[in-house]
Amino acid sequence: MIPTILLTGFLGAGKTTLLNRLIGHYRSKRTVLLINEFGKVGIDGELLTPGTYQKVELNKGSLFCICVRTDFIFEVERIATDLRPELLIIEATGLADTSEMEEMLALPNLKNHVELKANICLVDCQNFLKIKDTLRAPISQIQTADLVLLNKIDLVSDAQVEQVAAAVVSISPGVPILRTKYAEFDLTILDAIQHPKAVTTGELGEGRPDPVASVTLESEGQFTHESWDRFRDHLPTNLMRLKGFIFIGQQCYYVDATMDQFIMKPILDGSIRQNRLVLIGRRLNEEEIERQFFSNLFVRAAI
Repeated sequence: MIPTILLTGFLGAGKTTLLNRLIGHYRSKRTVLLINEFGKVGIDGELLTPGTYQKVELNKGSLFCICVRTDFIFEVERIATDLRPELLIIEATGLADTSEMEEMLALPNLKNHVELKANICLVDCQNFLKIKDTLRAPISQIQTADLVLLNKIDLVSDAQVEQVAAAVVSISPGVPILRTKYAEFDLTILDAIQHPKAVTTGELGEGRPDPVASVTLESEGQFTHESWDRFRDHLPTNLMRLKGFIFIGQQCYYVDATMDQFIMKPILDGSIRQNRLVLIGRRLNEEEIERQFFSNLFVRAAI
């Protein structure tokens, strides 16, 4: 049986940061990472620390929605039978409703290969209170978790951390909670977790995700600082997440926005060759976003 760790958490909660810590912690094991992102192209995979692990990406949408469930089941079975790792780590998209996860892993073709050992949920202390009453995915993620990390505690007040903690307890009374920044905690804690075994009770439900959509933008070319600011100024107010890579002049940057928090870091290793952005939100006007993107992008390099 392949021990499996599931990482969940809403958009921008810090899953990739934790995944990089797990890569280092389990570097002596033959590990496979199964990564799902809510977009047509992967971004998180580019941010992983190099290592000896193998990486499998599913970039079609919410991992547990019906549209990619077949792909997920196929990939887990293929990983188990062909790659045969000593450890499987699954990073679910922030919009994944994990309530059916146990049933999928308990399906006849998977239950003899993989064993869910731990389900870890990260909660973004900056934004959880804004979305908890309108989306069901983050609620489901907490309800099925064996351990909840209240992450980014350094970015909010102590009072807000306690508000988030109270909200988590109201959703899942008794769930262990750790308060973290940069998802830092003693990873040996994971060895003591024993996730309850599940059985498949019948047909899986529809697993329909929250009414959130993604827009993927890819192109060669570059922005100027002024044109990038113009694009940012026209981002929709209902945007929940933006992440990816852009070129301003000859410099590539990683950009990452969650709600109204925005960061931008230079990428120095030359591994990224073109602009690649994924935007996630409610009722996004894809045509208008594309128009703003391409009208501010200079396809030919400046001389």
